[in-house]
Amino acid sequence: MGRKFLAFTVLFLFLILAGCTTPSNLPDEAVIPTAVSSNPTTPPETAVSPDSPTTEIPPTNTAVPSPVPTETAVPPQPDLAIQNEDVFLYPVPDIYAGDSVTFQVLAHVPDTVDPQSVTVHVLVDYQDVAEGTLSARNLAGDAVGLFEWAWDTTDETGEHLVHVILDRYDTVTVGDENRTNNQVELNVSVLDPLMLPPNERNATWVTAETDCCIIHVVSGTAAYRDLPDLSVQVETAVQQAALQLEEELSRKIDVYLIDRVIGQGGYAGNAVVISYLDRQYASQGFEQVLTHEAVHIIDRQFAPERITFMAEGLAVWGSGGHYKPEDIDPRAAALVKLNQYVPLAELIDNFYPVQHEIGYLEAAGFVNYLVNTYGWPQFKQFYTDVTAEDAATMSQAVDLNLQQYFGITLAQAEADWLAYLNNLPEDRNVLIDLQTTIRYYNVMRRYQRFYDPTAYFLTAWLPYPGALQTDGNPADLTRHPQGEINVTLEVMLQAADMASRAGDYNKANVLLDSVTRILDNDGVFIDPLAASYLNLVRLLSNQGYEVQAVVLEGDRAIVQASTANTAVLTQLTLTLSGQNWILSN
Repeated sequence: MGRKFLAFTVLFLFLILAGCTTPSNLPDEAVIPTAVSSNPTTPPETAVSPDSPTTEIPPTNTAVPSPVPTETAVPPQPDLAIQNEDVFLYPVPDIYAGDSVTFQVLAHVPDTVDPQSVTVHVLVDYQDVAEGTLSARNLAGDAVGLFEWAWDTTDETGEHLVHVILDRYDTVTVGDENRTNNQVELNVSVLDPLMLPPNERNATWVTAETDCCIIHVVSGTAAYRDLPDLSVQVETAVQQAALQLEEELSRKIDVYLIDRVIGQGGYAGNAVVISYLDRQYASQGFEQVLTHEAVHIIDRQFAPERITFMAEGLAVWGSGGHYKPEDIDPRAAALVKLNQYVPLAELIDNFYPVQHEIGYLEAAGFVNYLVNTYGWPQFKQFYTDVTAEDAATMSQAVDLNLQQYFGITLAQAEADWLAYLNNLPEDRNVLIDLQTTIRYYNVMRRYQRFYDPTAYFLTAWLPYPGALQTDGNPADLTRHPQGEINVTLEVMLQAADMASRAGDYNKANVLLDSVTRILDNDGVFIDPLAASYLNLVRLLSNQGYEVQAVVLEGDRAIVQASTANTAVLTQLTLTLSGQNWILSN
């Protein structure tokens, strides 16, 4: 068994479209609910209705509820400690013999302890398979130990005992007074590879080349199925990014299209990783994500040390919006009107913990203001020169360079920008859209923390795809939880996103209300709307289908589903007869 420790380098990665709340302590596989209503007495999509958006803007959950019930929440540990839920094994949720397993270790490290001084040992059946230290902190501020592809499970079918031990030789004294919480023990099942679906058992990497890019997909996935069309979309998005930045590509970009959700849609470093799957519950803005990530790649050609706030603002600006084409100025003005604006210095210095949609939109709005006021050439010079090395804090670095290039302080620029936004006419549709969007993504991230935790961006493992392609498993980027509750909640979230994009904010909020009730009640499907979705998923699953998307229209349902173990989509029509859904085709 090989030993390998690779440092988790946050600066390498720029997430797109991700959340900013605390990770869940719940497992990624939930218990299938038992209290399910099978009597949808009110028509689907109208079971529960908030106030009409024509009279009142729907509420926004900017303060995301805790994913863990108060009575079971674990209080902060006063010293070095680790819990079972702090250890993630990849691929998820299941490991099959032949997989090379990655261990991600998130531990509680007191401020008095340097994480790099804390040793981590991983043992399988009492044999060491990996060792290193908590060498970095992730975007949530947690100390992280990452051991990529450390355990070769070839011929290891069966049950195994995994130990993860912090400070094995007791070298940390101050800050580790209680040694009883320094290790965890996990029972891990390695499944027979013959149980794998045929498409995953035979999965291989496939590449296609365009003028701009080398596109990588895994066989048997939705991206593989749609590769000809996706090649055109990738080329168009990269060209748009290059034109917006007025920059020629210096090299071909590696683009990996993966069959699982990570964060809000992908990440970029030296390559681009984008989620592309049929049940994409974290936004349907695939082309927007592509362009955003292409901006991240291209801007490094002239600004390799740009700071996060400026980089994310430029990417949204360069994409012409965040999740969809948007007029950034009215949207930024709506942010102020909704009292969601964050002072710039605070946002610049602590970007990722701020609610994601707020932070990214605000950064884009400020970039847009500077470009419109001073012109792209001068802004580009400013953008290139702002680095973390310029001052003690990021906001001070921005302030210093604003004075150098534009003769204005950060405080003055912020005041002028806010005055400009205040003079824009109020657009009620923009207000409602923004507030519904914020709420949607807060609910979506709460779902992730409960039922798809390795997708949650603040704590997710974001593998470098080149190394993964040579050393890892295709399953690292394709396998993900697909239990009944996952499928049901994901198609409901997807439906809410589609309703919001169509301007039907009432329908979107009805769906979000329903999802929230499920999350609030430990996965129990309480209301008729939720029960309708669950019954559809259950019925079609029993007939060999995997549901990918659902459109409910009264007592009629239009469903996109794939047949078992394939990426072939079939459109199905069902009608509600009494208490039961009946398949029409």
